[in-house]
Amino acid sequence: MATADRVLSILGLFTVERPEWTVDAVALELGLSGSTAYQYVRSLVDAGLLVSQKGGRYMVGPAIIELDRVTRRFDLLGNAARDTLEALTASVDAEAIGLLCRIYRLKVMCVDQCVLRPPSFAISYERGRPMPLTRGAASKCILAHLKSRALRKFYDSEPQAVRDAGLGEDWEAFKLAIRDLRKQPVLATRGELDPGLMGISAPVFDAENVVIGSIGLVVSAADFADQSKIAVVSTSVAAAALAVSKRLKDSSE
Repeated sequence: MATADRVLSILGLFTVERPEWTVDAVALELGLSGSTAYQYVRSLVDAGLLVSQKGGRYMVGPAIIELDRVTRRFDLLGNAARDTLEALTASVDAEAIGLLCRIYRLKVMCVDQCVLRPPSFAISYERGRPMPLTRGAASKCILAHLKSRALRKFYDSEPQAVRDAGLGEDWEAFKLAIRDLRKQPVLATRGELDPGLMGISAPVFDAENVVIGSIGLVVSAADFADQSKIAVVSTSVAAAALAVSKRLKDSSE
């Protein structure tokens, strides 16, 4: 592994579950010598990507916030979807949270949310929180459209997650399940992430027709017991996904 890769791998250790690390813990986790781990951590501190705390602990630094600001302003997917996501959320005559997600390291990350009226429920999808590809409409509609190579890589790395999600006991069964999912332009799932909630999402494609993310809604399942109501919202979600995909294609020309 190149030095740059080792340095950047340190950033991957910092999570919500474990937001603080010491040099010794970094060295142990990544199999580095203490002096090498200190050198790498020091470089990240100098770049503002980490900050030191009391007791020799380190946390994510302010440079991450600066980069997040750049992403919010100039990310192609976010800019292409922002108005559409708001219009989609506003079109629902019920409590709803609009979600824009993208593929990230064989996981799915929420990159934007739209809440026009504070709902009475909370959702697992939070901006910046990686979520599994096998659960929830926002994730599964991305999974369904991965290219064969990426799909195989995901299956090889997460066979138990595939089985737990009921998507097949082996690779051949998984491919068949994905084929069935791919036939659906919009996916609707109930309670796969949060009890009592329903996700309705459709995939978004980039200029090369590669799936890049998804756009959709999270609503109360009780408000959408009527299949005809789901059908109406699904039509709006499909139109939103097509609009964002077209905008991404047009922006590349």
